[in-house]
Amino acid sequence: MPSFNTLLQLLVYGLSNGAVLALNAIGMTVVYGAVRTLNLAHGDVFALTSVVITTVITSLGVQQGWPPAMLIGALALTLGAAMLVGAGLNAAIEQVAFKPFRSRSRLAPLIATLGTSFILFQIAIFWRFALPTWIRGVHHGEGAPTDQVPREGIPELLPDVDLIKAIGLPLDVVFRFDDLLVLLLAGICALGVSVFLNHTRTGRAIRACSQDPVLAQLCGVNPDSAIQRAFVFGGALAGVAAFVFTLYYGRSFGSHGAESGLLAFTAAILGGIGNPIGALMSGLILGVFAAFSDYFLAAQWTPALLQLLLISLLLLRPTGLTGHNDIEEASLARDSVLSTLGQSLRQNNRLIWGLIAIALILPVMLSPYTQVLLTGIGIFVLLALGLNIQLGVAGVLDLGYAVSYGIGSYVAAIITRPVIGADGVWQQPADFIAVLLLSALISGLFGAFKGAFALRLRSDHLAVITVALALLAKQAISNTNPVLGGIQGIAALPPPHLFALPITRPLAQYYLVFALCVGVALLSQRLIRSRIGRAWLASSEDETAAASCGIDVARYKTLALIISCAVAGMAGALHASLFAYTAPQTMDFRLSAMILAMVILGGAGNVSGAAMGAILIVGYSQILIPRLTEFLSQFQLNVFNFGQTSDLREMSYFNFGLALYLTVLFRARRRGTE
Repeated sequence: MPSFNTLLQLLVYGLSNGAVLALNAIGMTVVYGAVRTLNLAHGDVFALTSVVITTVITSLGVQQGWPPAMLIGALALTLGAAMLVGAGLNAAIEQVAFKPFRSRSRLAPLIATLGTSFILFQIAIFWRFALPTWIRGVHHGEGAPTDQVPREGIPELLPDVDLIKAIGLPLDVVFRFDDLLVLLLAGICALGVSVFLNHTRTGRAIRACSQDPVLAQLCGVNPDSAIQRAFVFGGALAGVAAFVFTLYYGRSFGSHGAESGLLAFTAAILGGIGNPIGALMSGLILGVFAAFSDYFLAAQWTPALLQLLLISLLLLRPTGLTGHNDIEEASLARDSVLSTLGQSLRQNNRLIWGLIAIALILPVMLSPYTQVLLTGIGIFVLLALGLNIQLGVAGVLDLGYAVSYGIGSYVAAIITRPVIGADGVWQQPADFIAVLLLSALISGLFGAFKGAFALRLRSDHLAVITVALALLAKQAISNTNPVLGGIQGIAALPPPHLFALPITRPLAQYYLVFALCVGVALLSQRLIRSRIGRAWLASSEDETAAASCGIDVARYKTLALIISCAVAGMAGALHASLFAYTAPQTMDFRLSAMILAMVILGGAGNVSGAAMGAILIVGYSQILIPRLTEFLSQFQLNVFNFGQTSDLREMSYFNFGLALYLTVLFRARRRGTE
């Protein structure tokens, strides 16, 4: 049983960490309240601004020993720079990712901010390359991991004073000056934002646009101007949060990417959208919850529990504990910005058969190494075809689609990994047809589980839940080291066996993947033409009208999720069997985003387009970029100064994010001219 002092110390840690979280949540709740769509780049604004702060402080050489007036002046200058950077980044995000799609699509801004998030992630990596601590000449692999973002530290700048000892309290607890300062700043920001929203003209305009933008415009409010001001204000608050984080922890924020802001979104939801006081209280609650979870359970389980809390909140109380349960009517999921289903199916069929002919003949003339690359591309084609059914036809956006891929790979790994029988002889691996069917079945059951959320939530809330499920599943598998191999995964798997015959040759493995891709492509075309496909299309266009015509919307959406996830499960089984390993990285959020980009690039609902999108993106990443990098290395151009030669692979996040954003923007403008 922990002592009273231990519990009190945990409370101090939780409140301090929660106050930092609350500061970021306050900025997020202002922006989300204005547009009612999650900005997936908000976490990158916070993280990148913290990098700017550490760079400014390091460049100025700020030290605690400076004269007080000089130190306060330097910190005030840094805070001003942080607020300007945060406000500028957020204003730019509003202009490029929200304004072009306003009143036209709810999902397009979500995808546009996802692309913007990858671009900001790439900027952080470039920043790391520019720092003097970067060790040049070492390539860390394509798609630079999170440990390549800046992690620079700064000296302790706040007084190191234990207030408990200073006032003579008989407690064995540490409560430092910076703990008190963080709590005070969080409280001041929450009160200040509340006053701003309720008692200023701009604040009331932001609130009016949040409640009813049409009525607000009729009353003389300019919605575009109000939303832009909300983004600027929210970005400035993110700058304040980054400043406090950097001073308190002595380093920049280490997690970049779209998923880095989900915890702040949890606090914003818990506190009630548009309620800064609620965001403060919920941030403190989450901080205390995390501190006690770290102590009584294990630190590695805390992120999973927090994601579970976010899922529960969006399901049970999407407007927060302090908000009214007035969920907006679900908006259209498959909209004109994303969908290309209006094109000729006959033309689509010709393209499909052309792709099949090329993919059937070409690999015979290539080397075994190239055949292995084509096998990997084929697995991504299968994934894109599966997501296309779900998003392009049924209109359900799943940002955690890779979880089904990971489930399929782990099912295949568990039932095929080598086992020694009672007689000491290795048992024969299961037939691959059984492996494939079982992987598809269990992944399909997970799709049915997600289908239970489809009608209870708005399209963007459902997308957020799928991200949370992906992070939860990945963390849970990483924590189960004795059972599933932990972060290392399961390796040394046998090749697939068909009728007791091992398929080991690269060309044979390629044709196995090719056969499944052809089957799923033809099945997709058949489904789109069928009664089921027409029900999916009707449900995605207008759920109320579809239900009034006798369509069971819940049943058909769940069916789409089951089929889509089953296809992903088959792709996962192929990955584990053909490449002899699986790991939690198969469930990575960035993999889901890459598959989404393939579908969007080809046009959601377009079967041949999904296949072409996968071929283009994976071919660019796995074939074109390595070859181009090798070509440039011959000239020693050092254009990007990554290591000893120009390595274009280090730009993968930028290229991928830009392609995703430009594709959505192009489709929006093209639809606007039709």
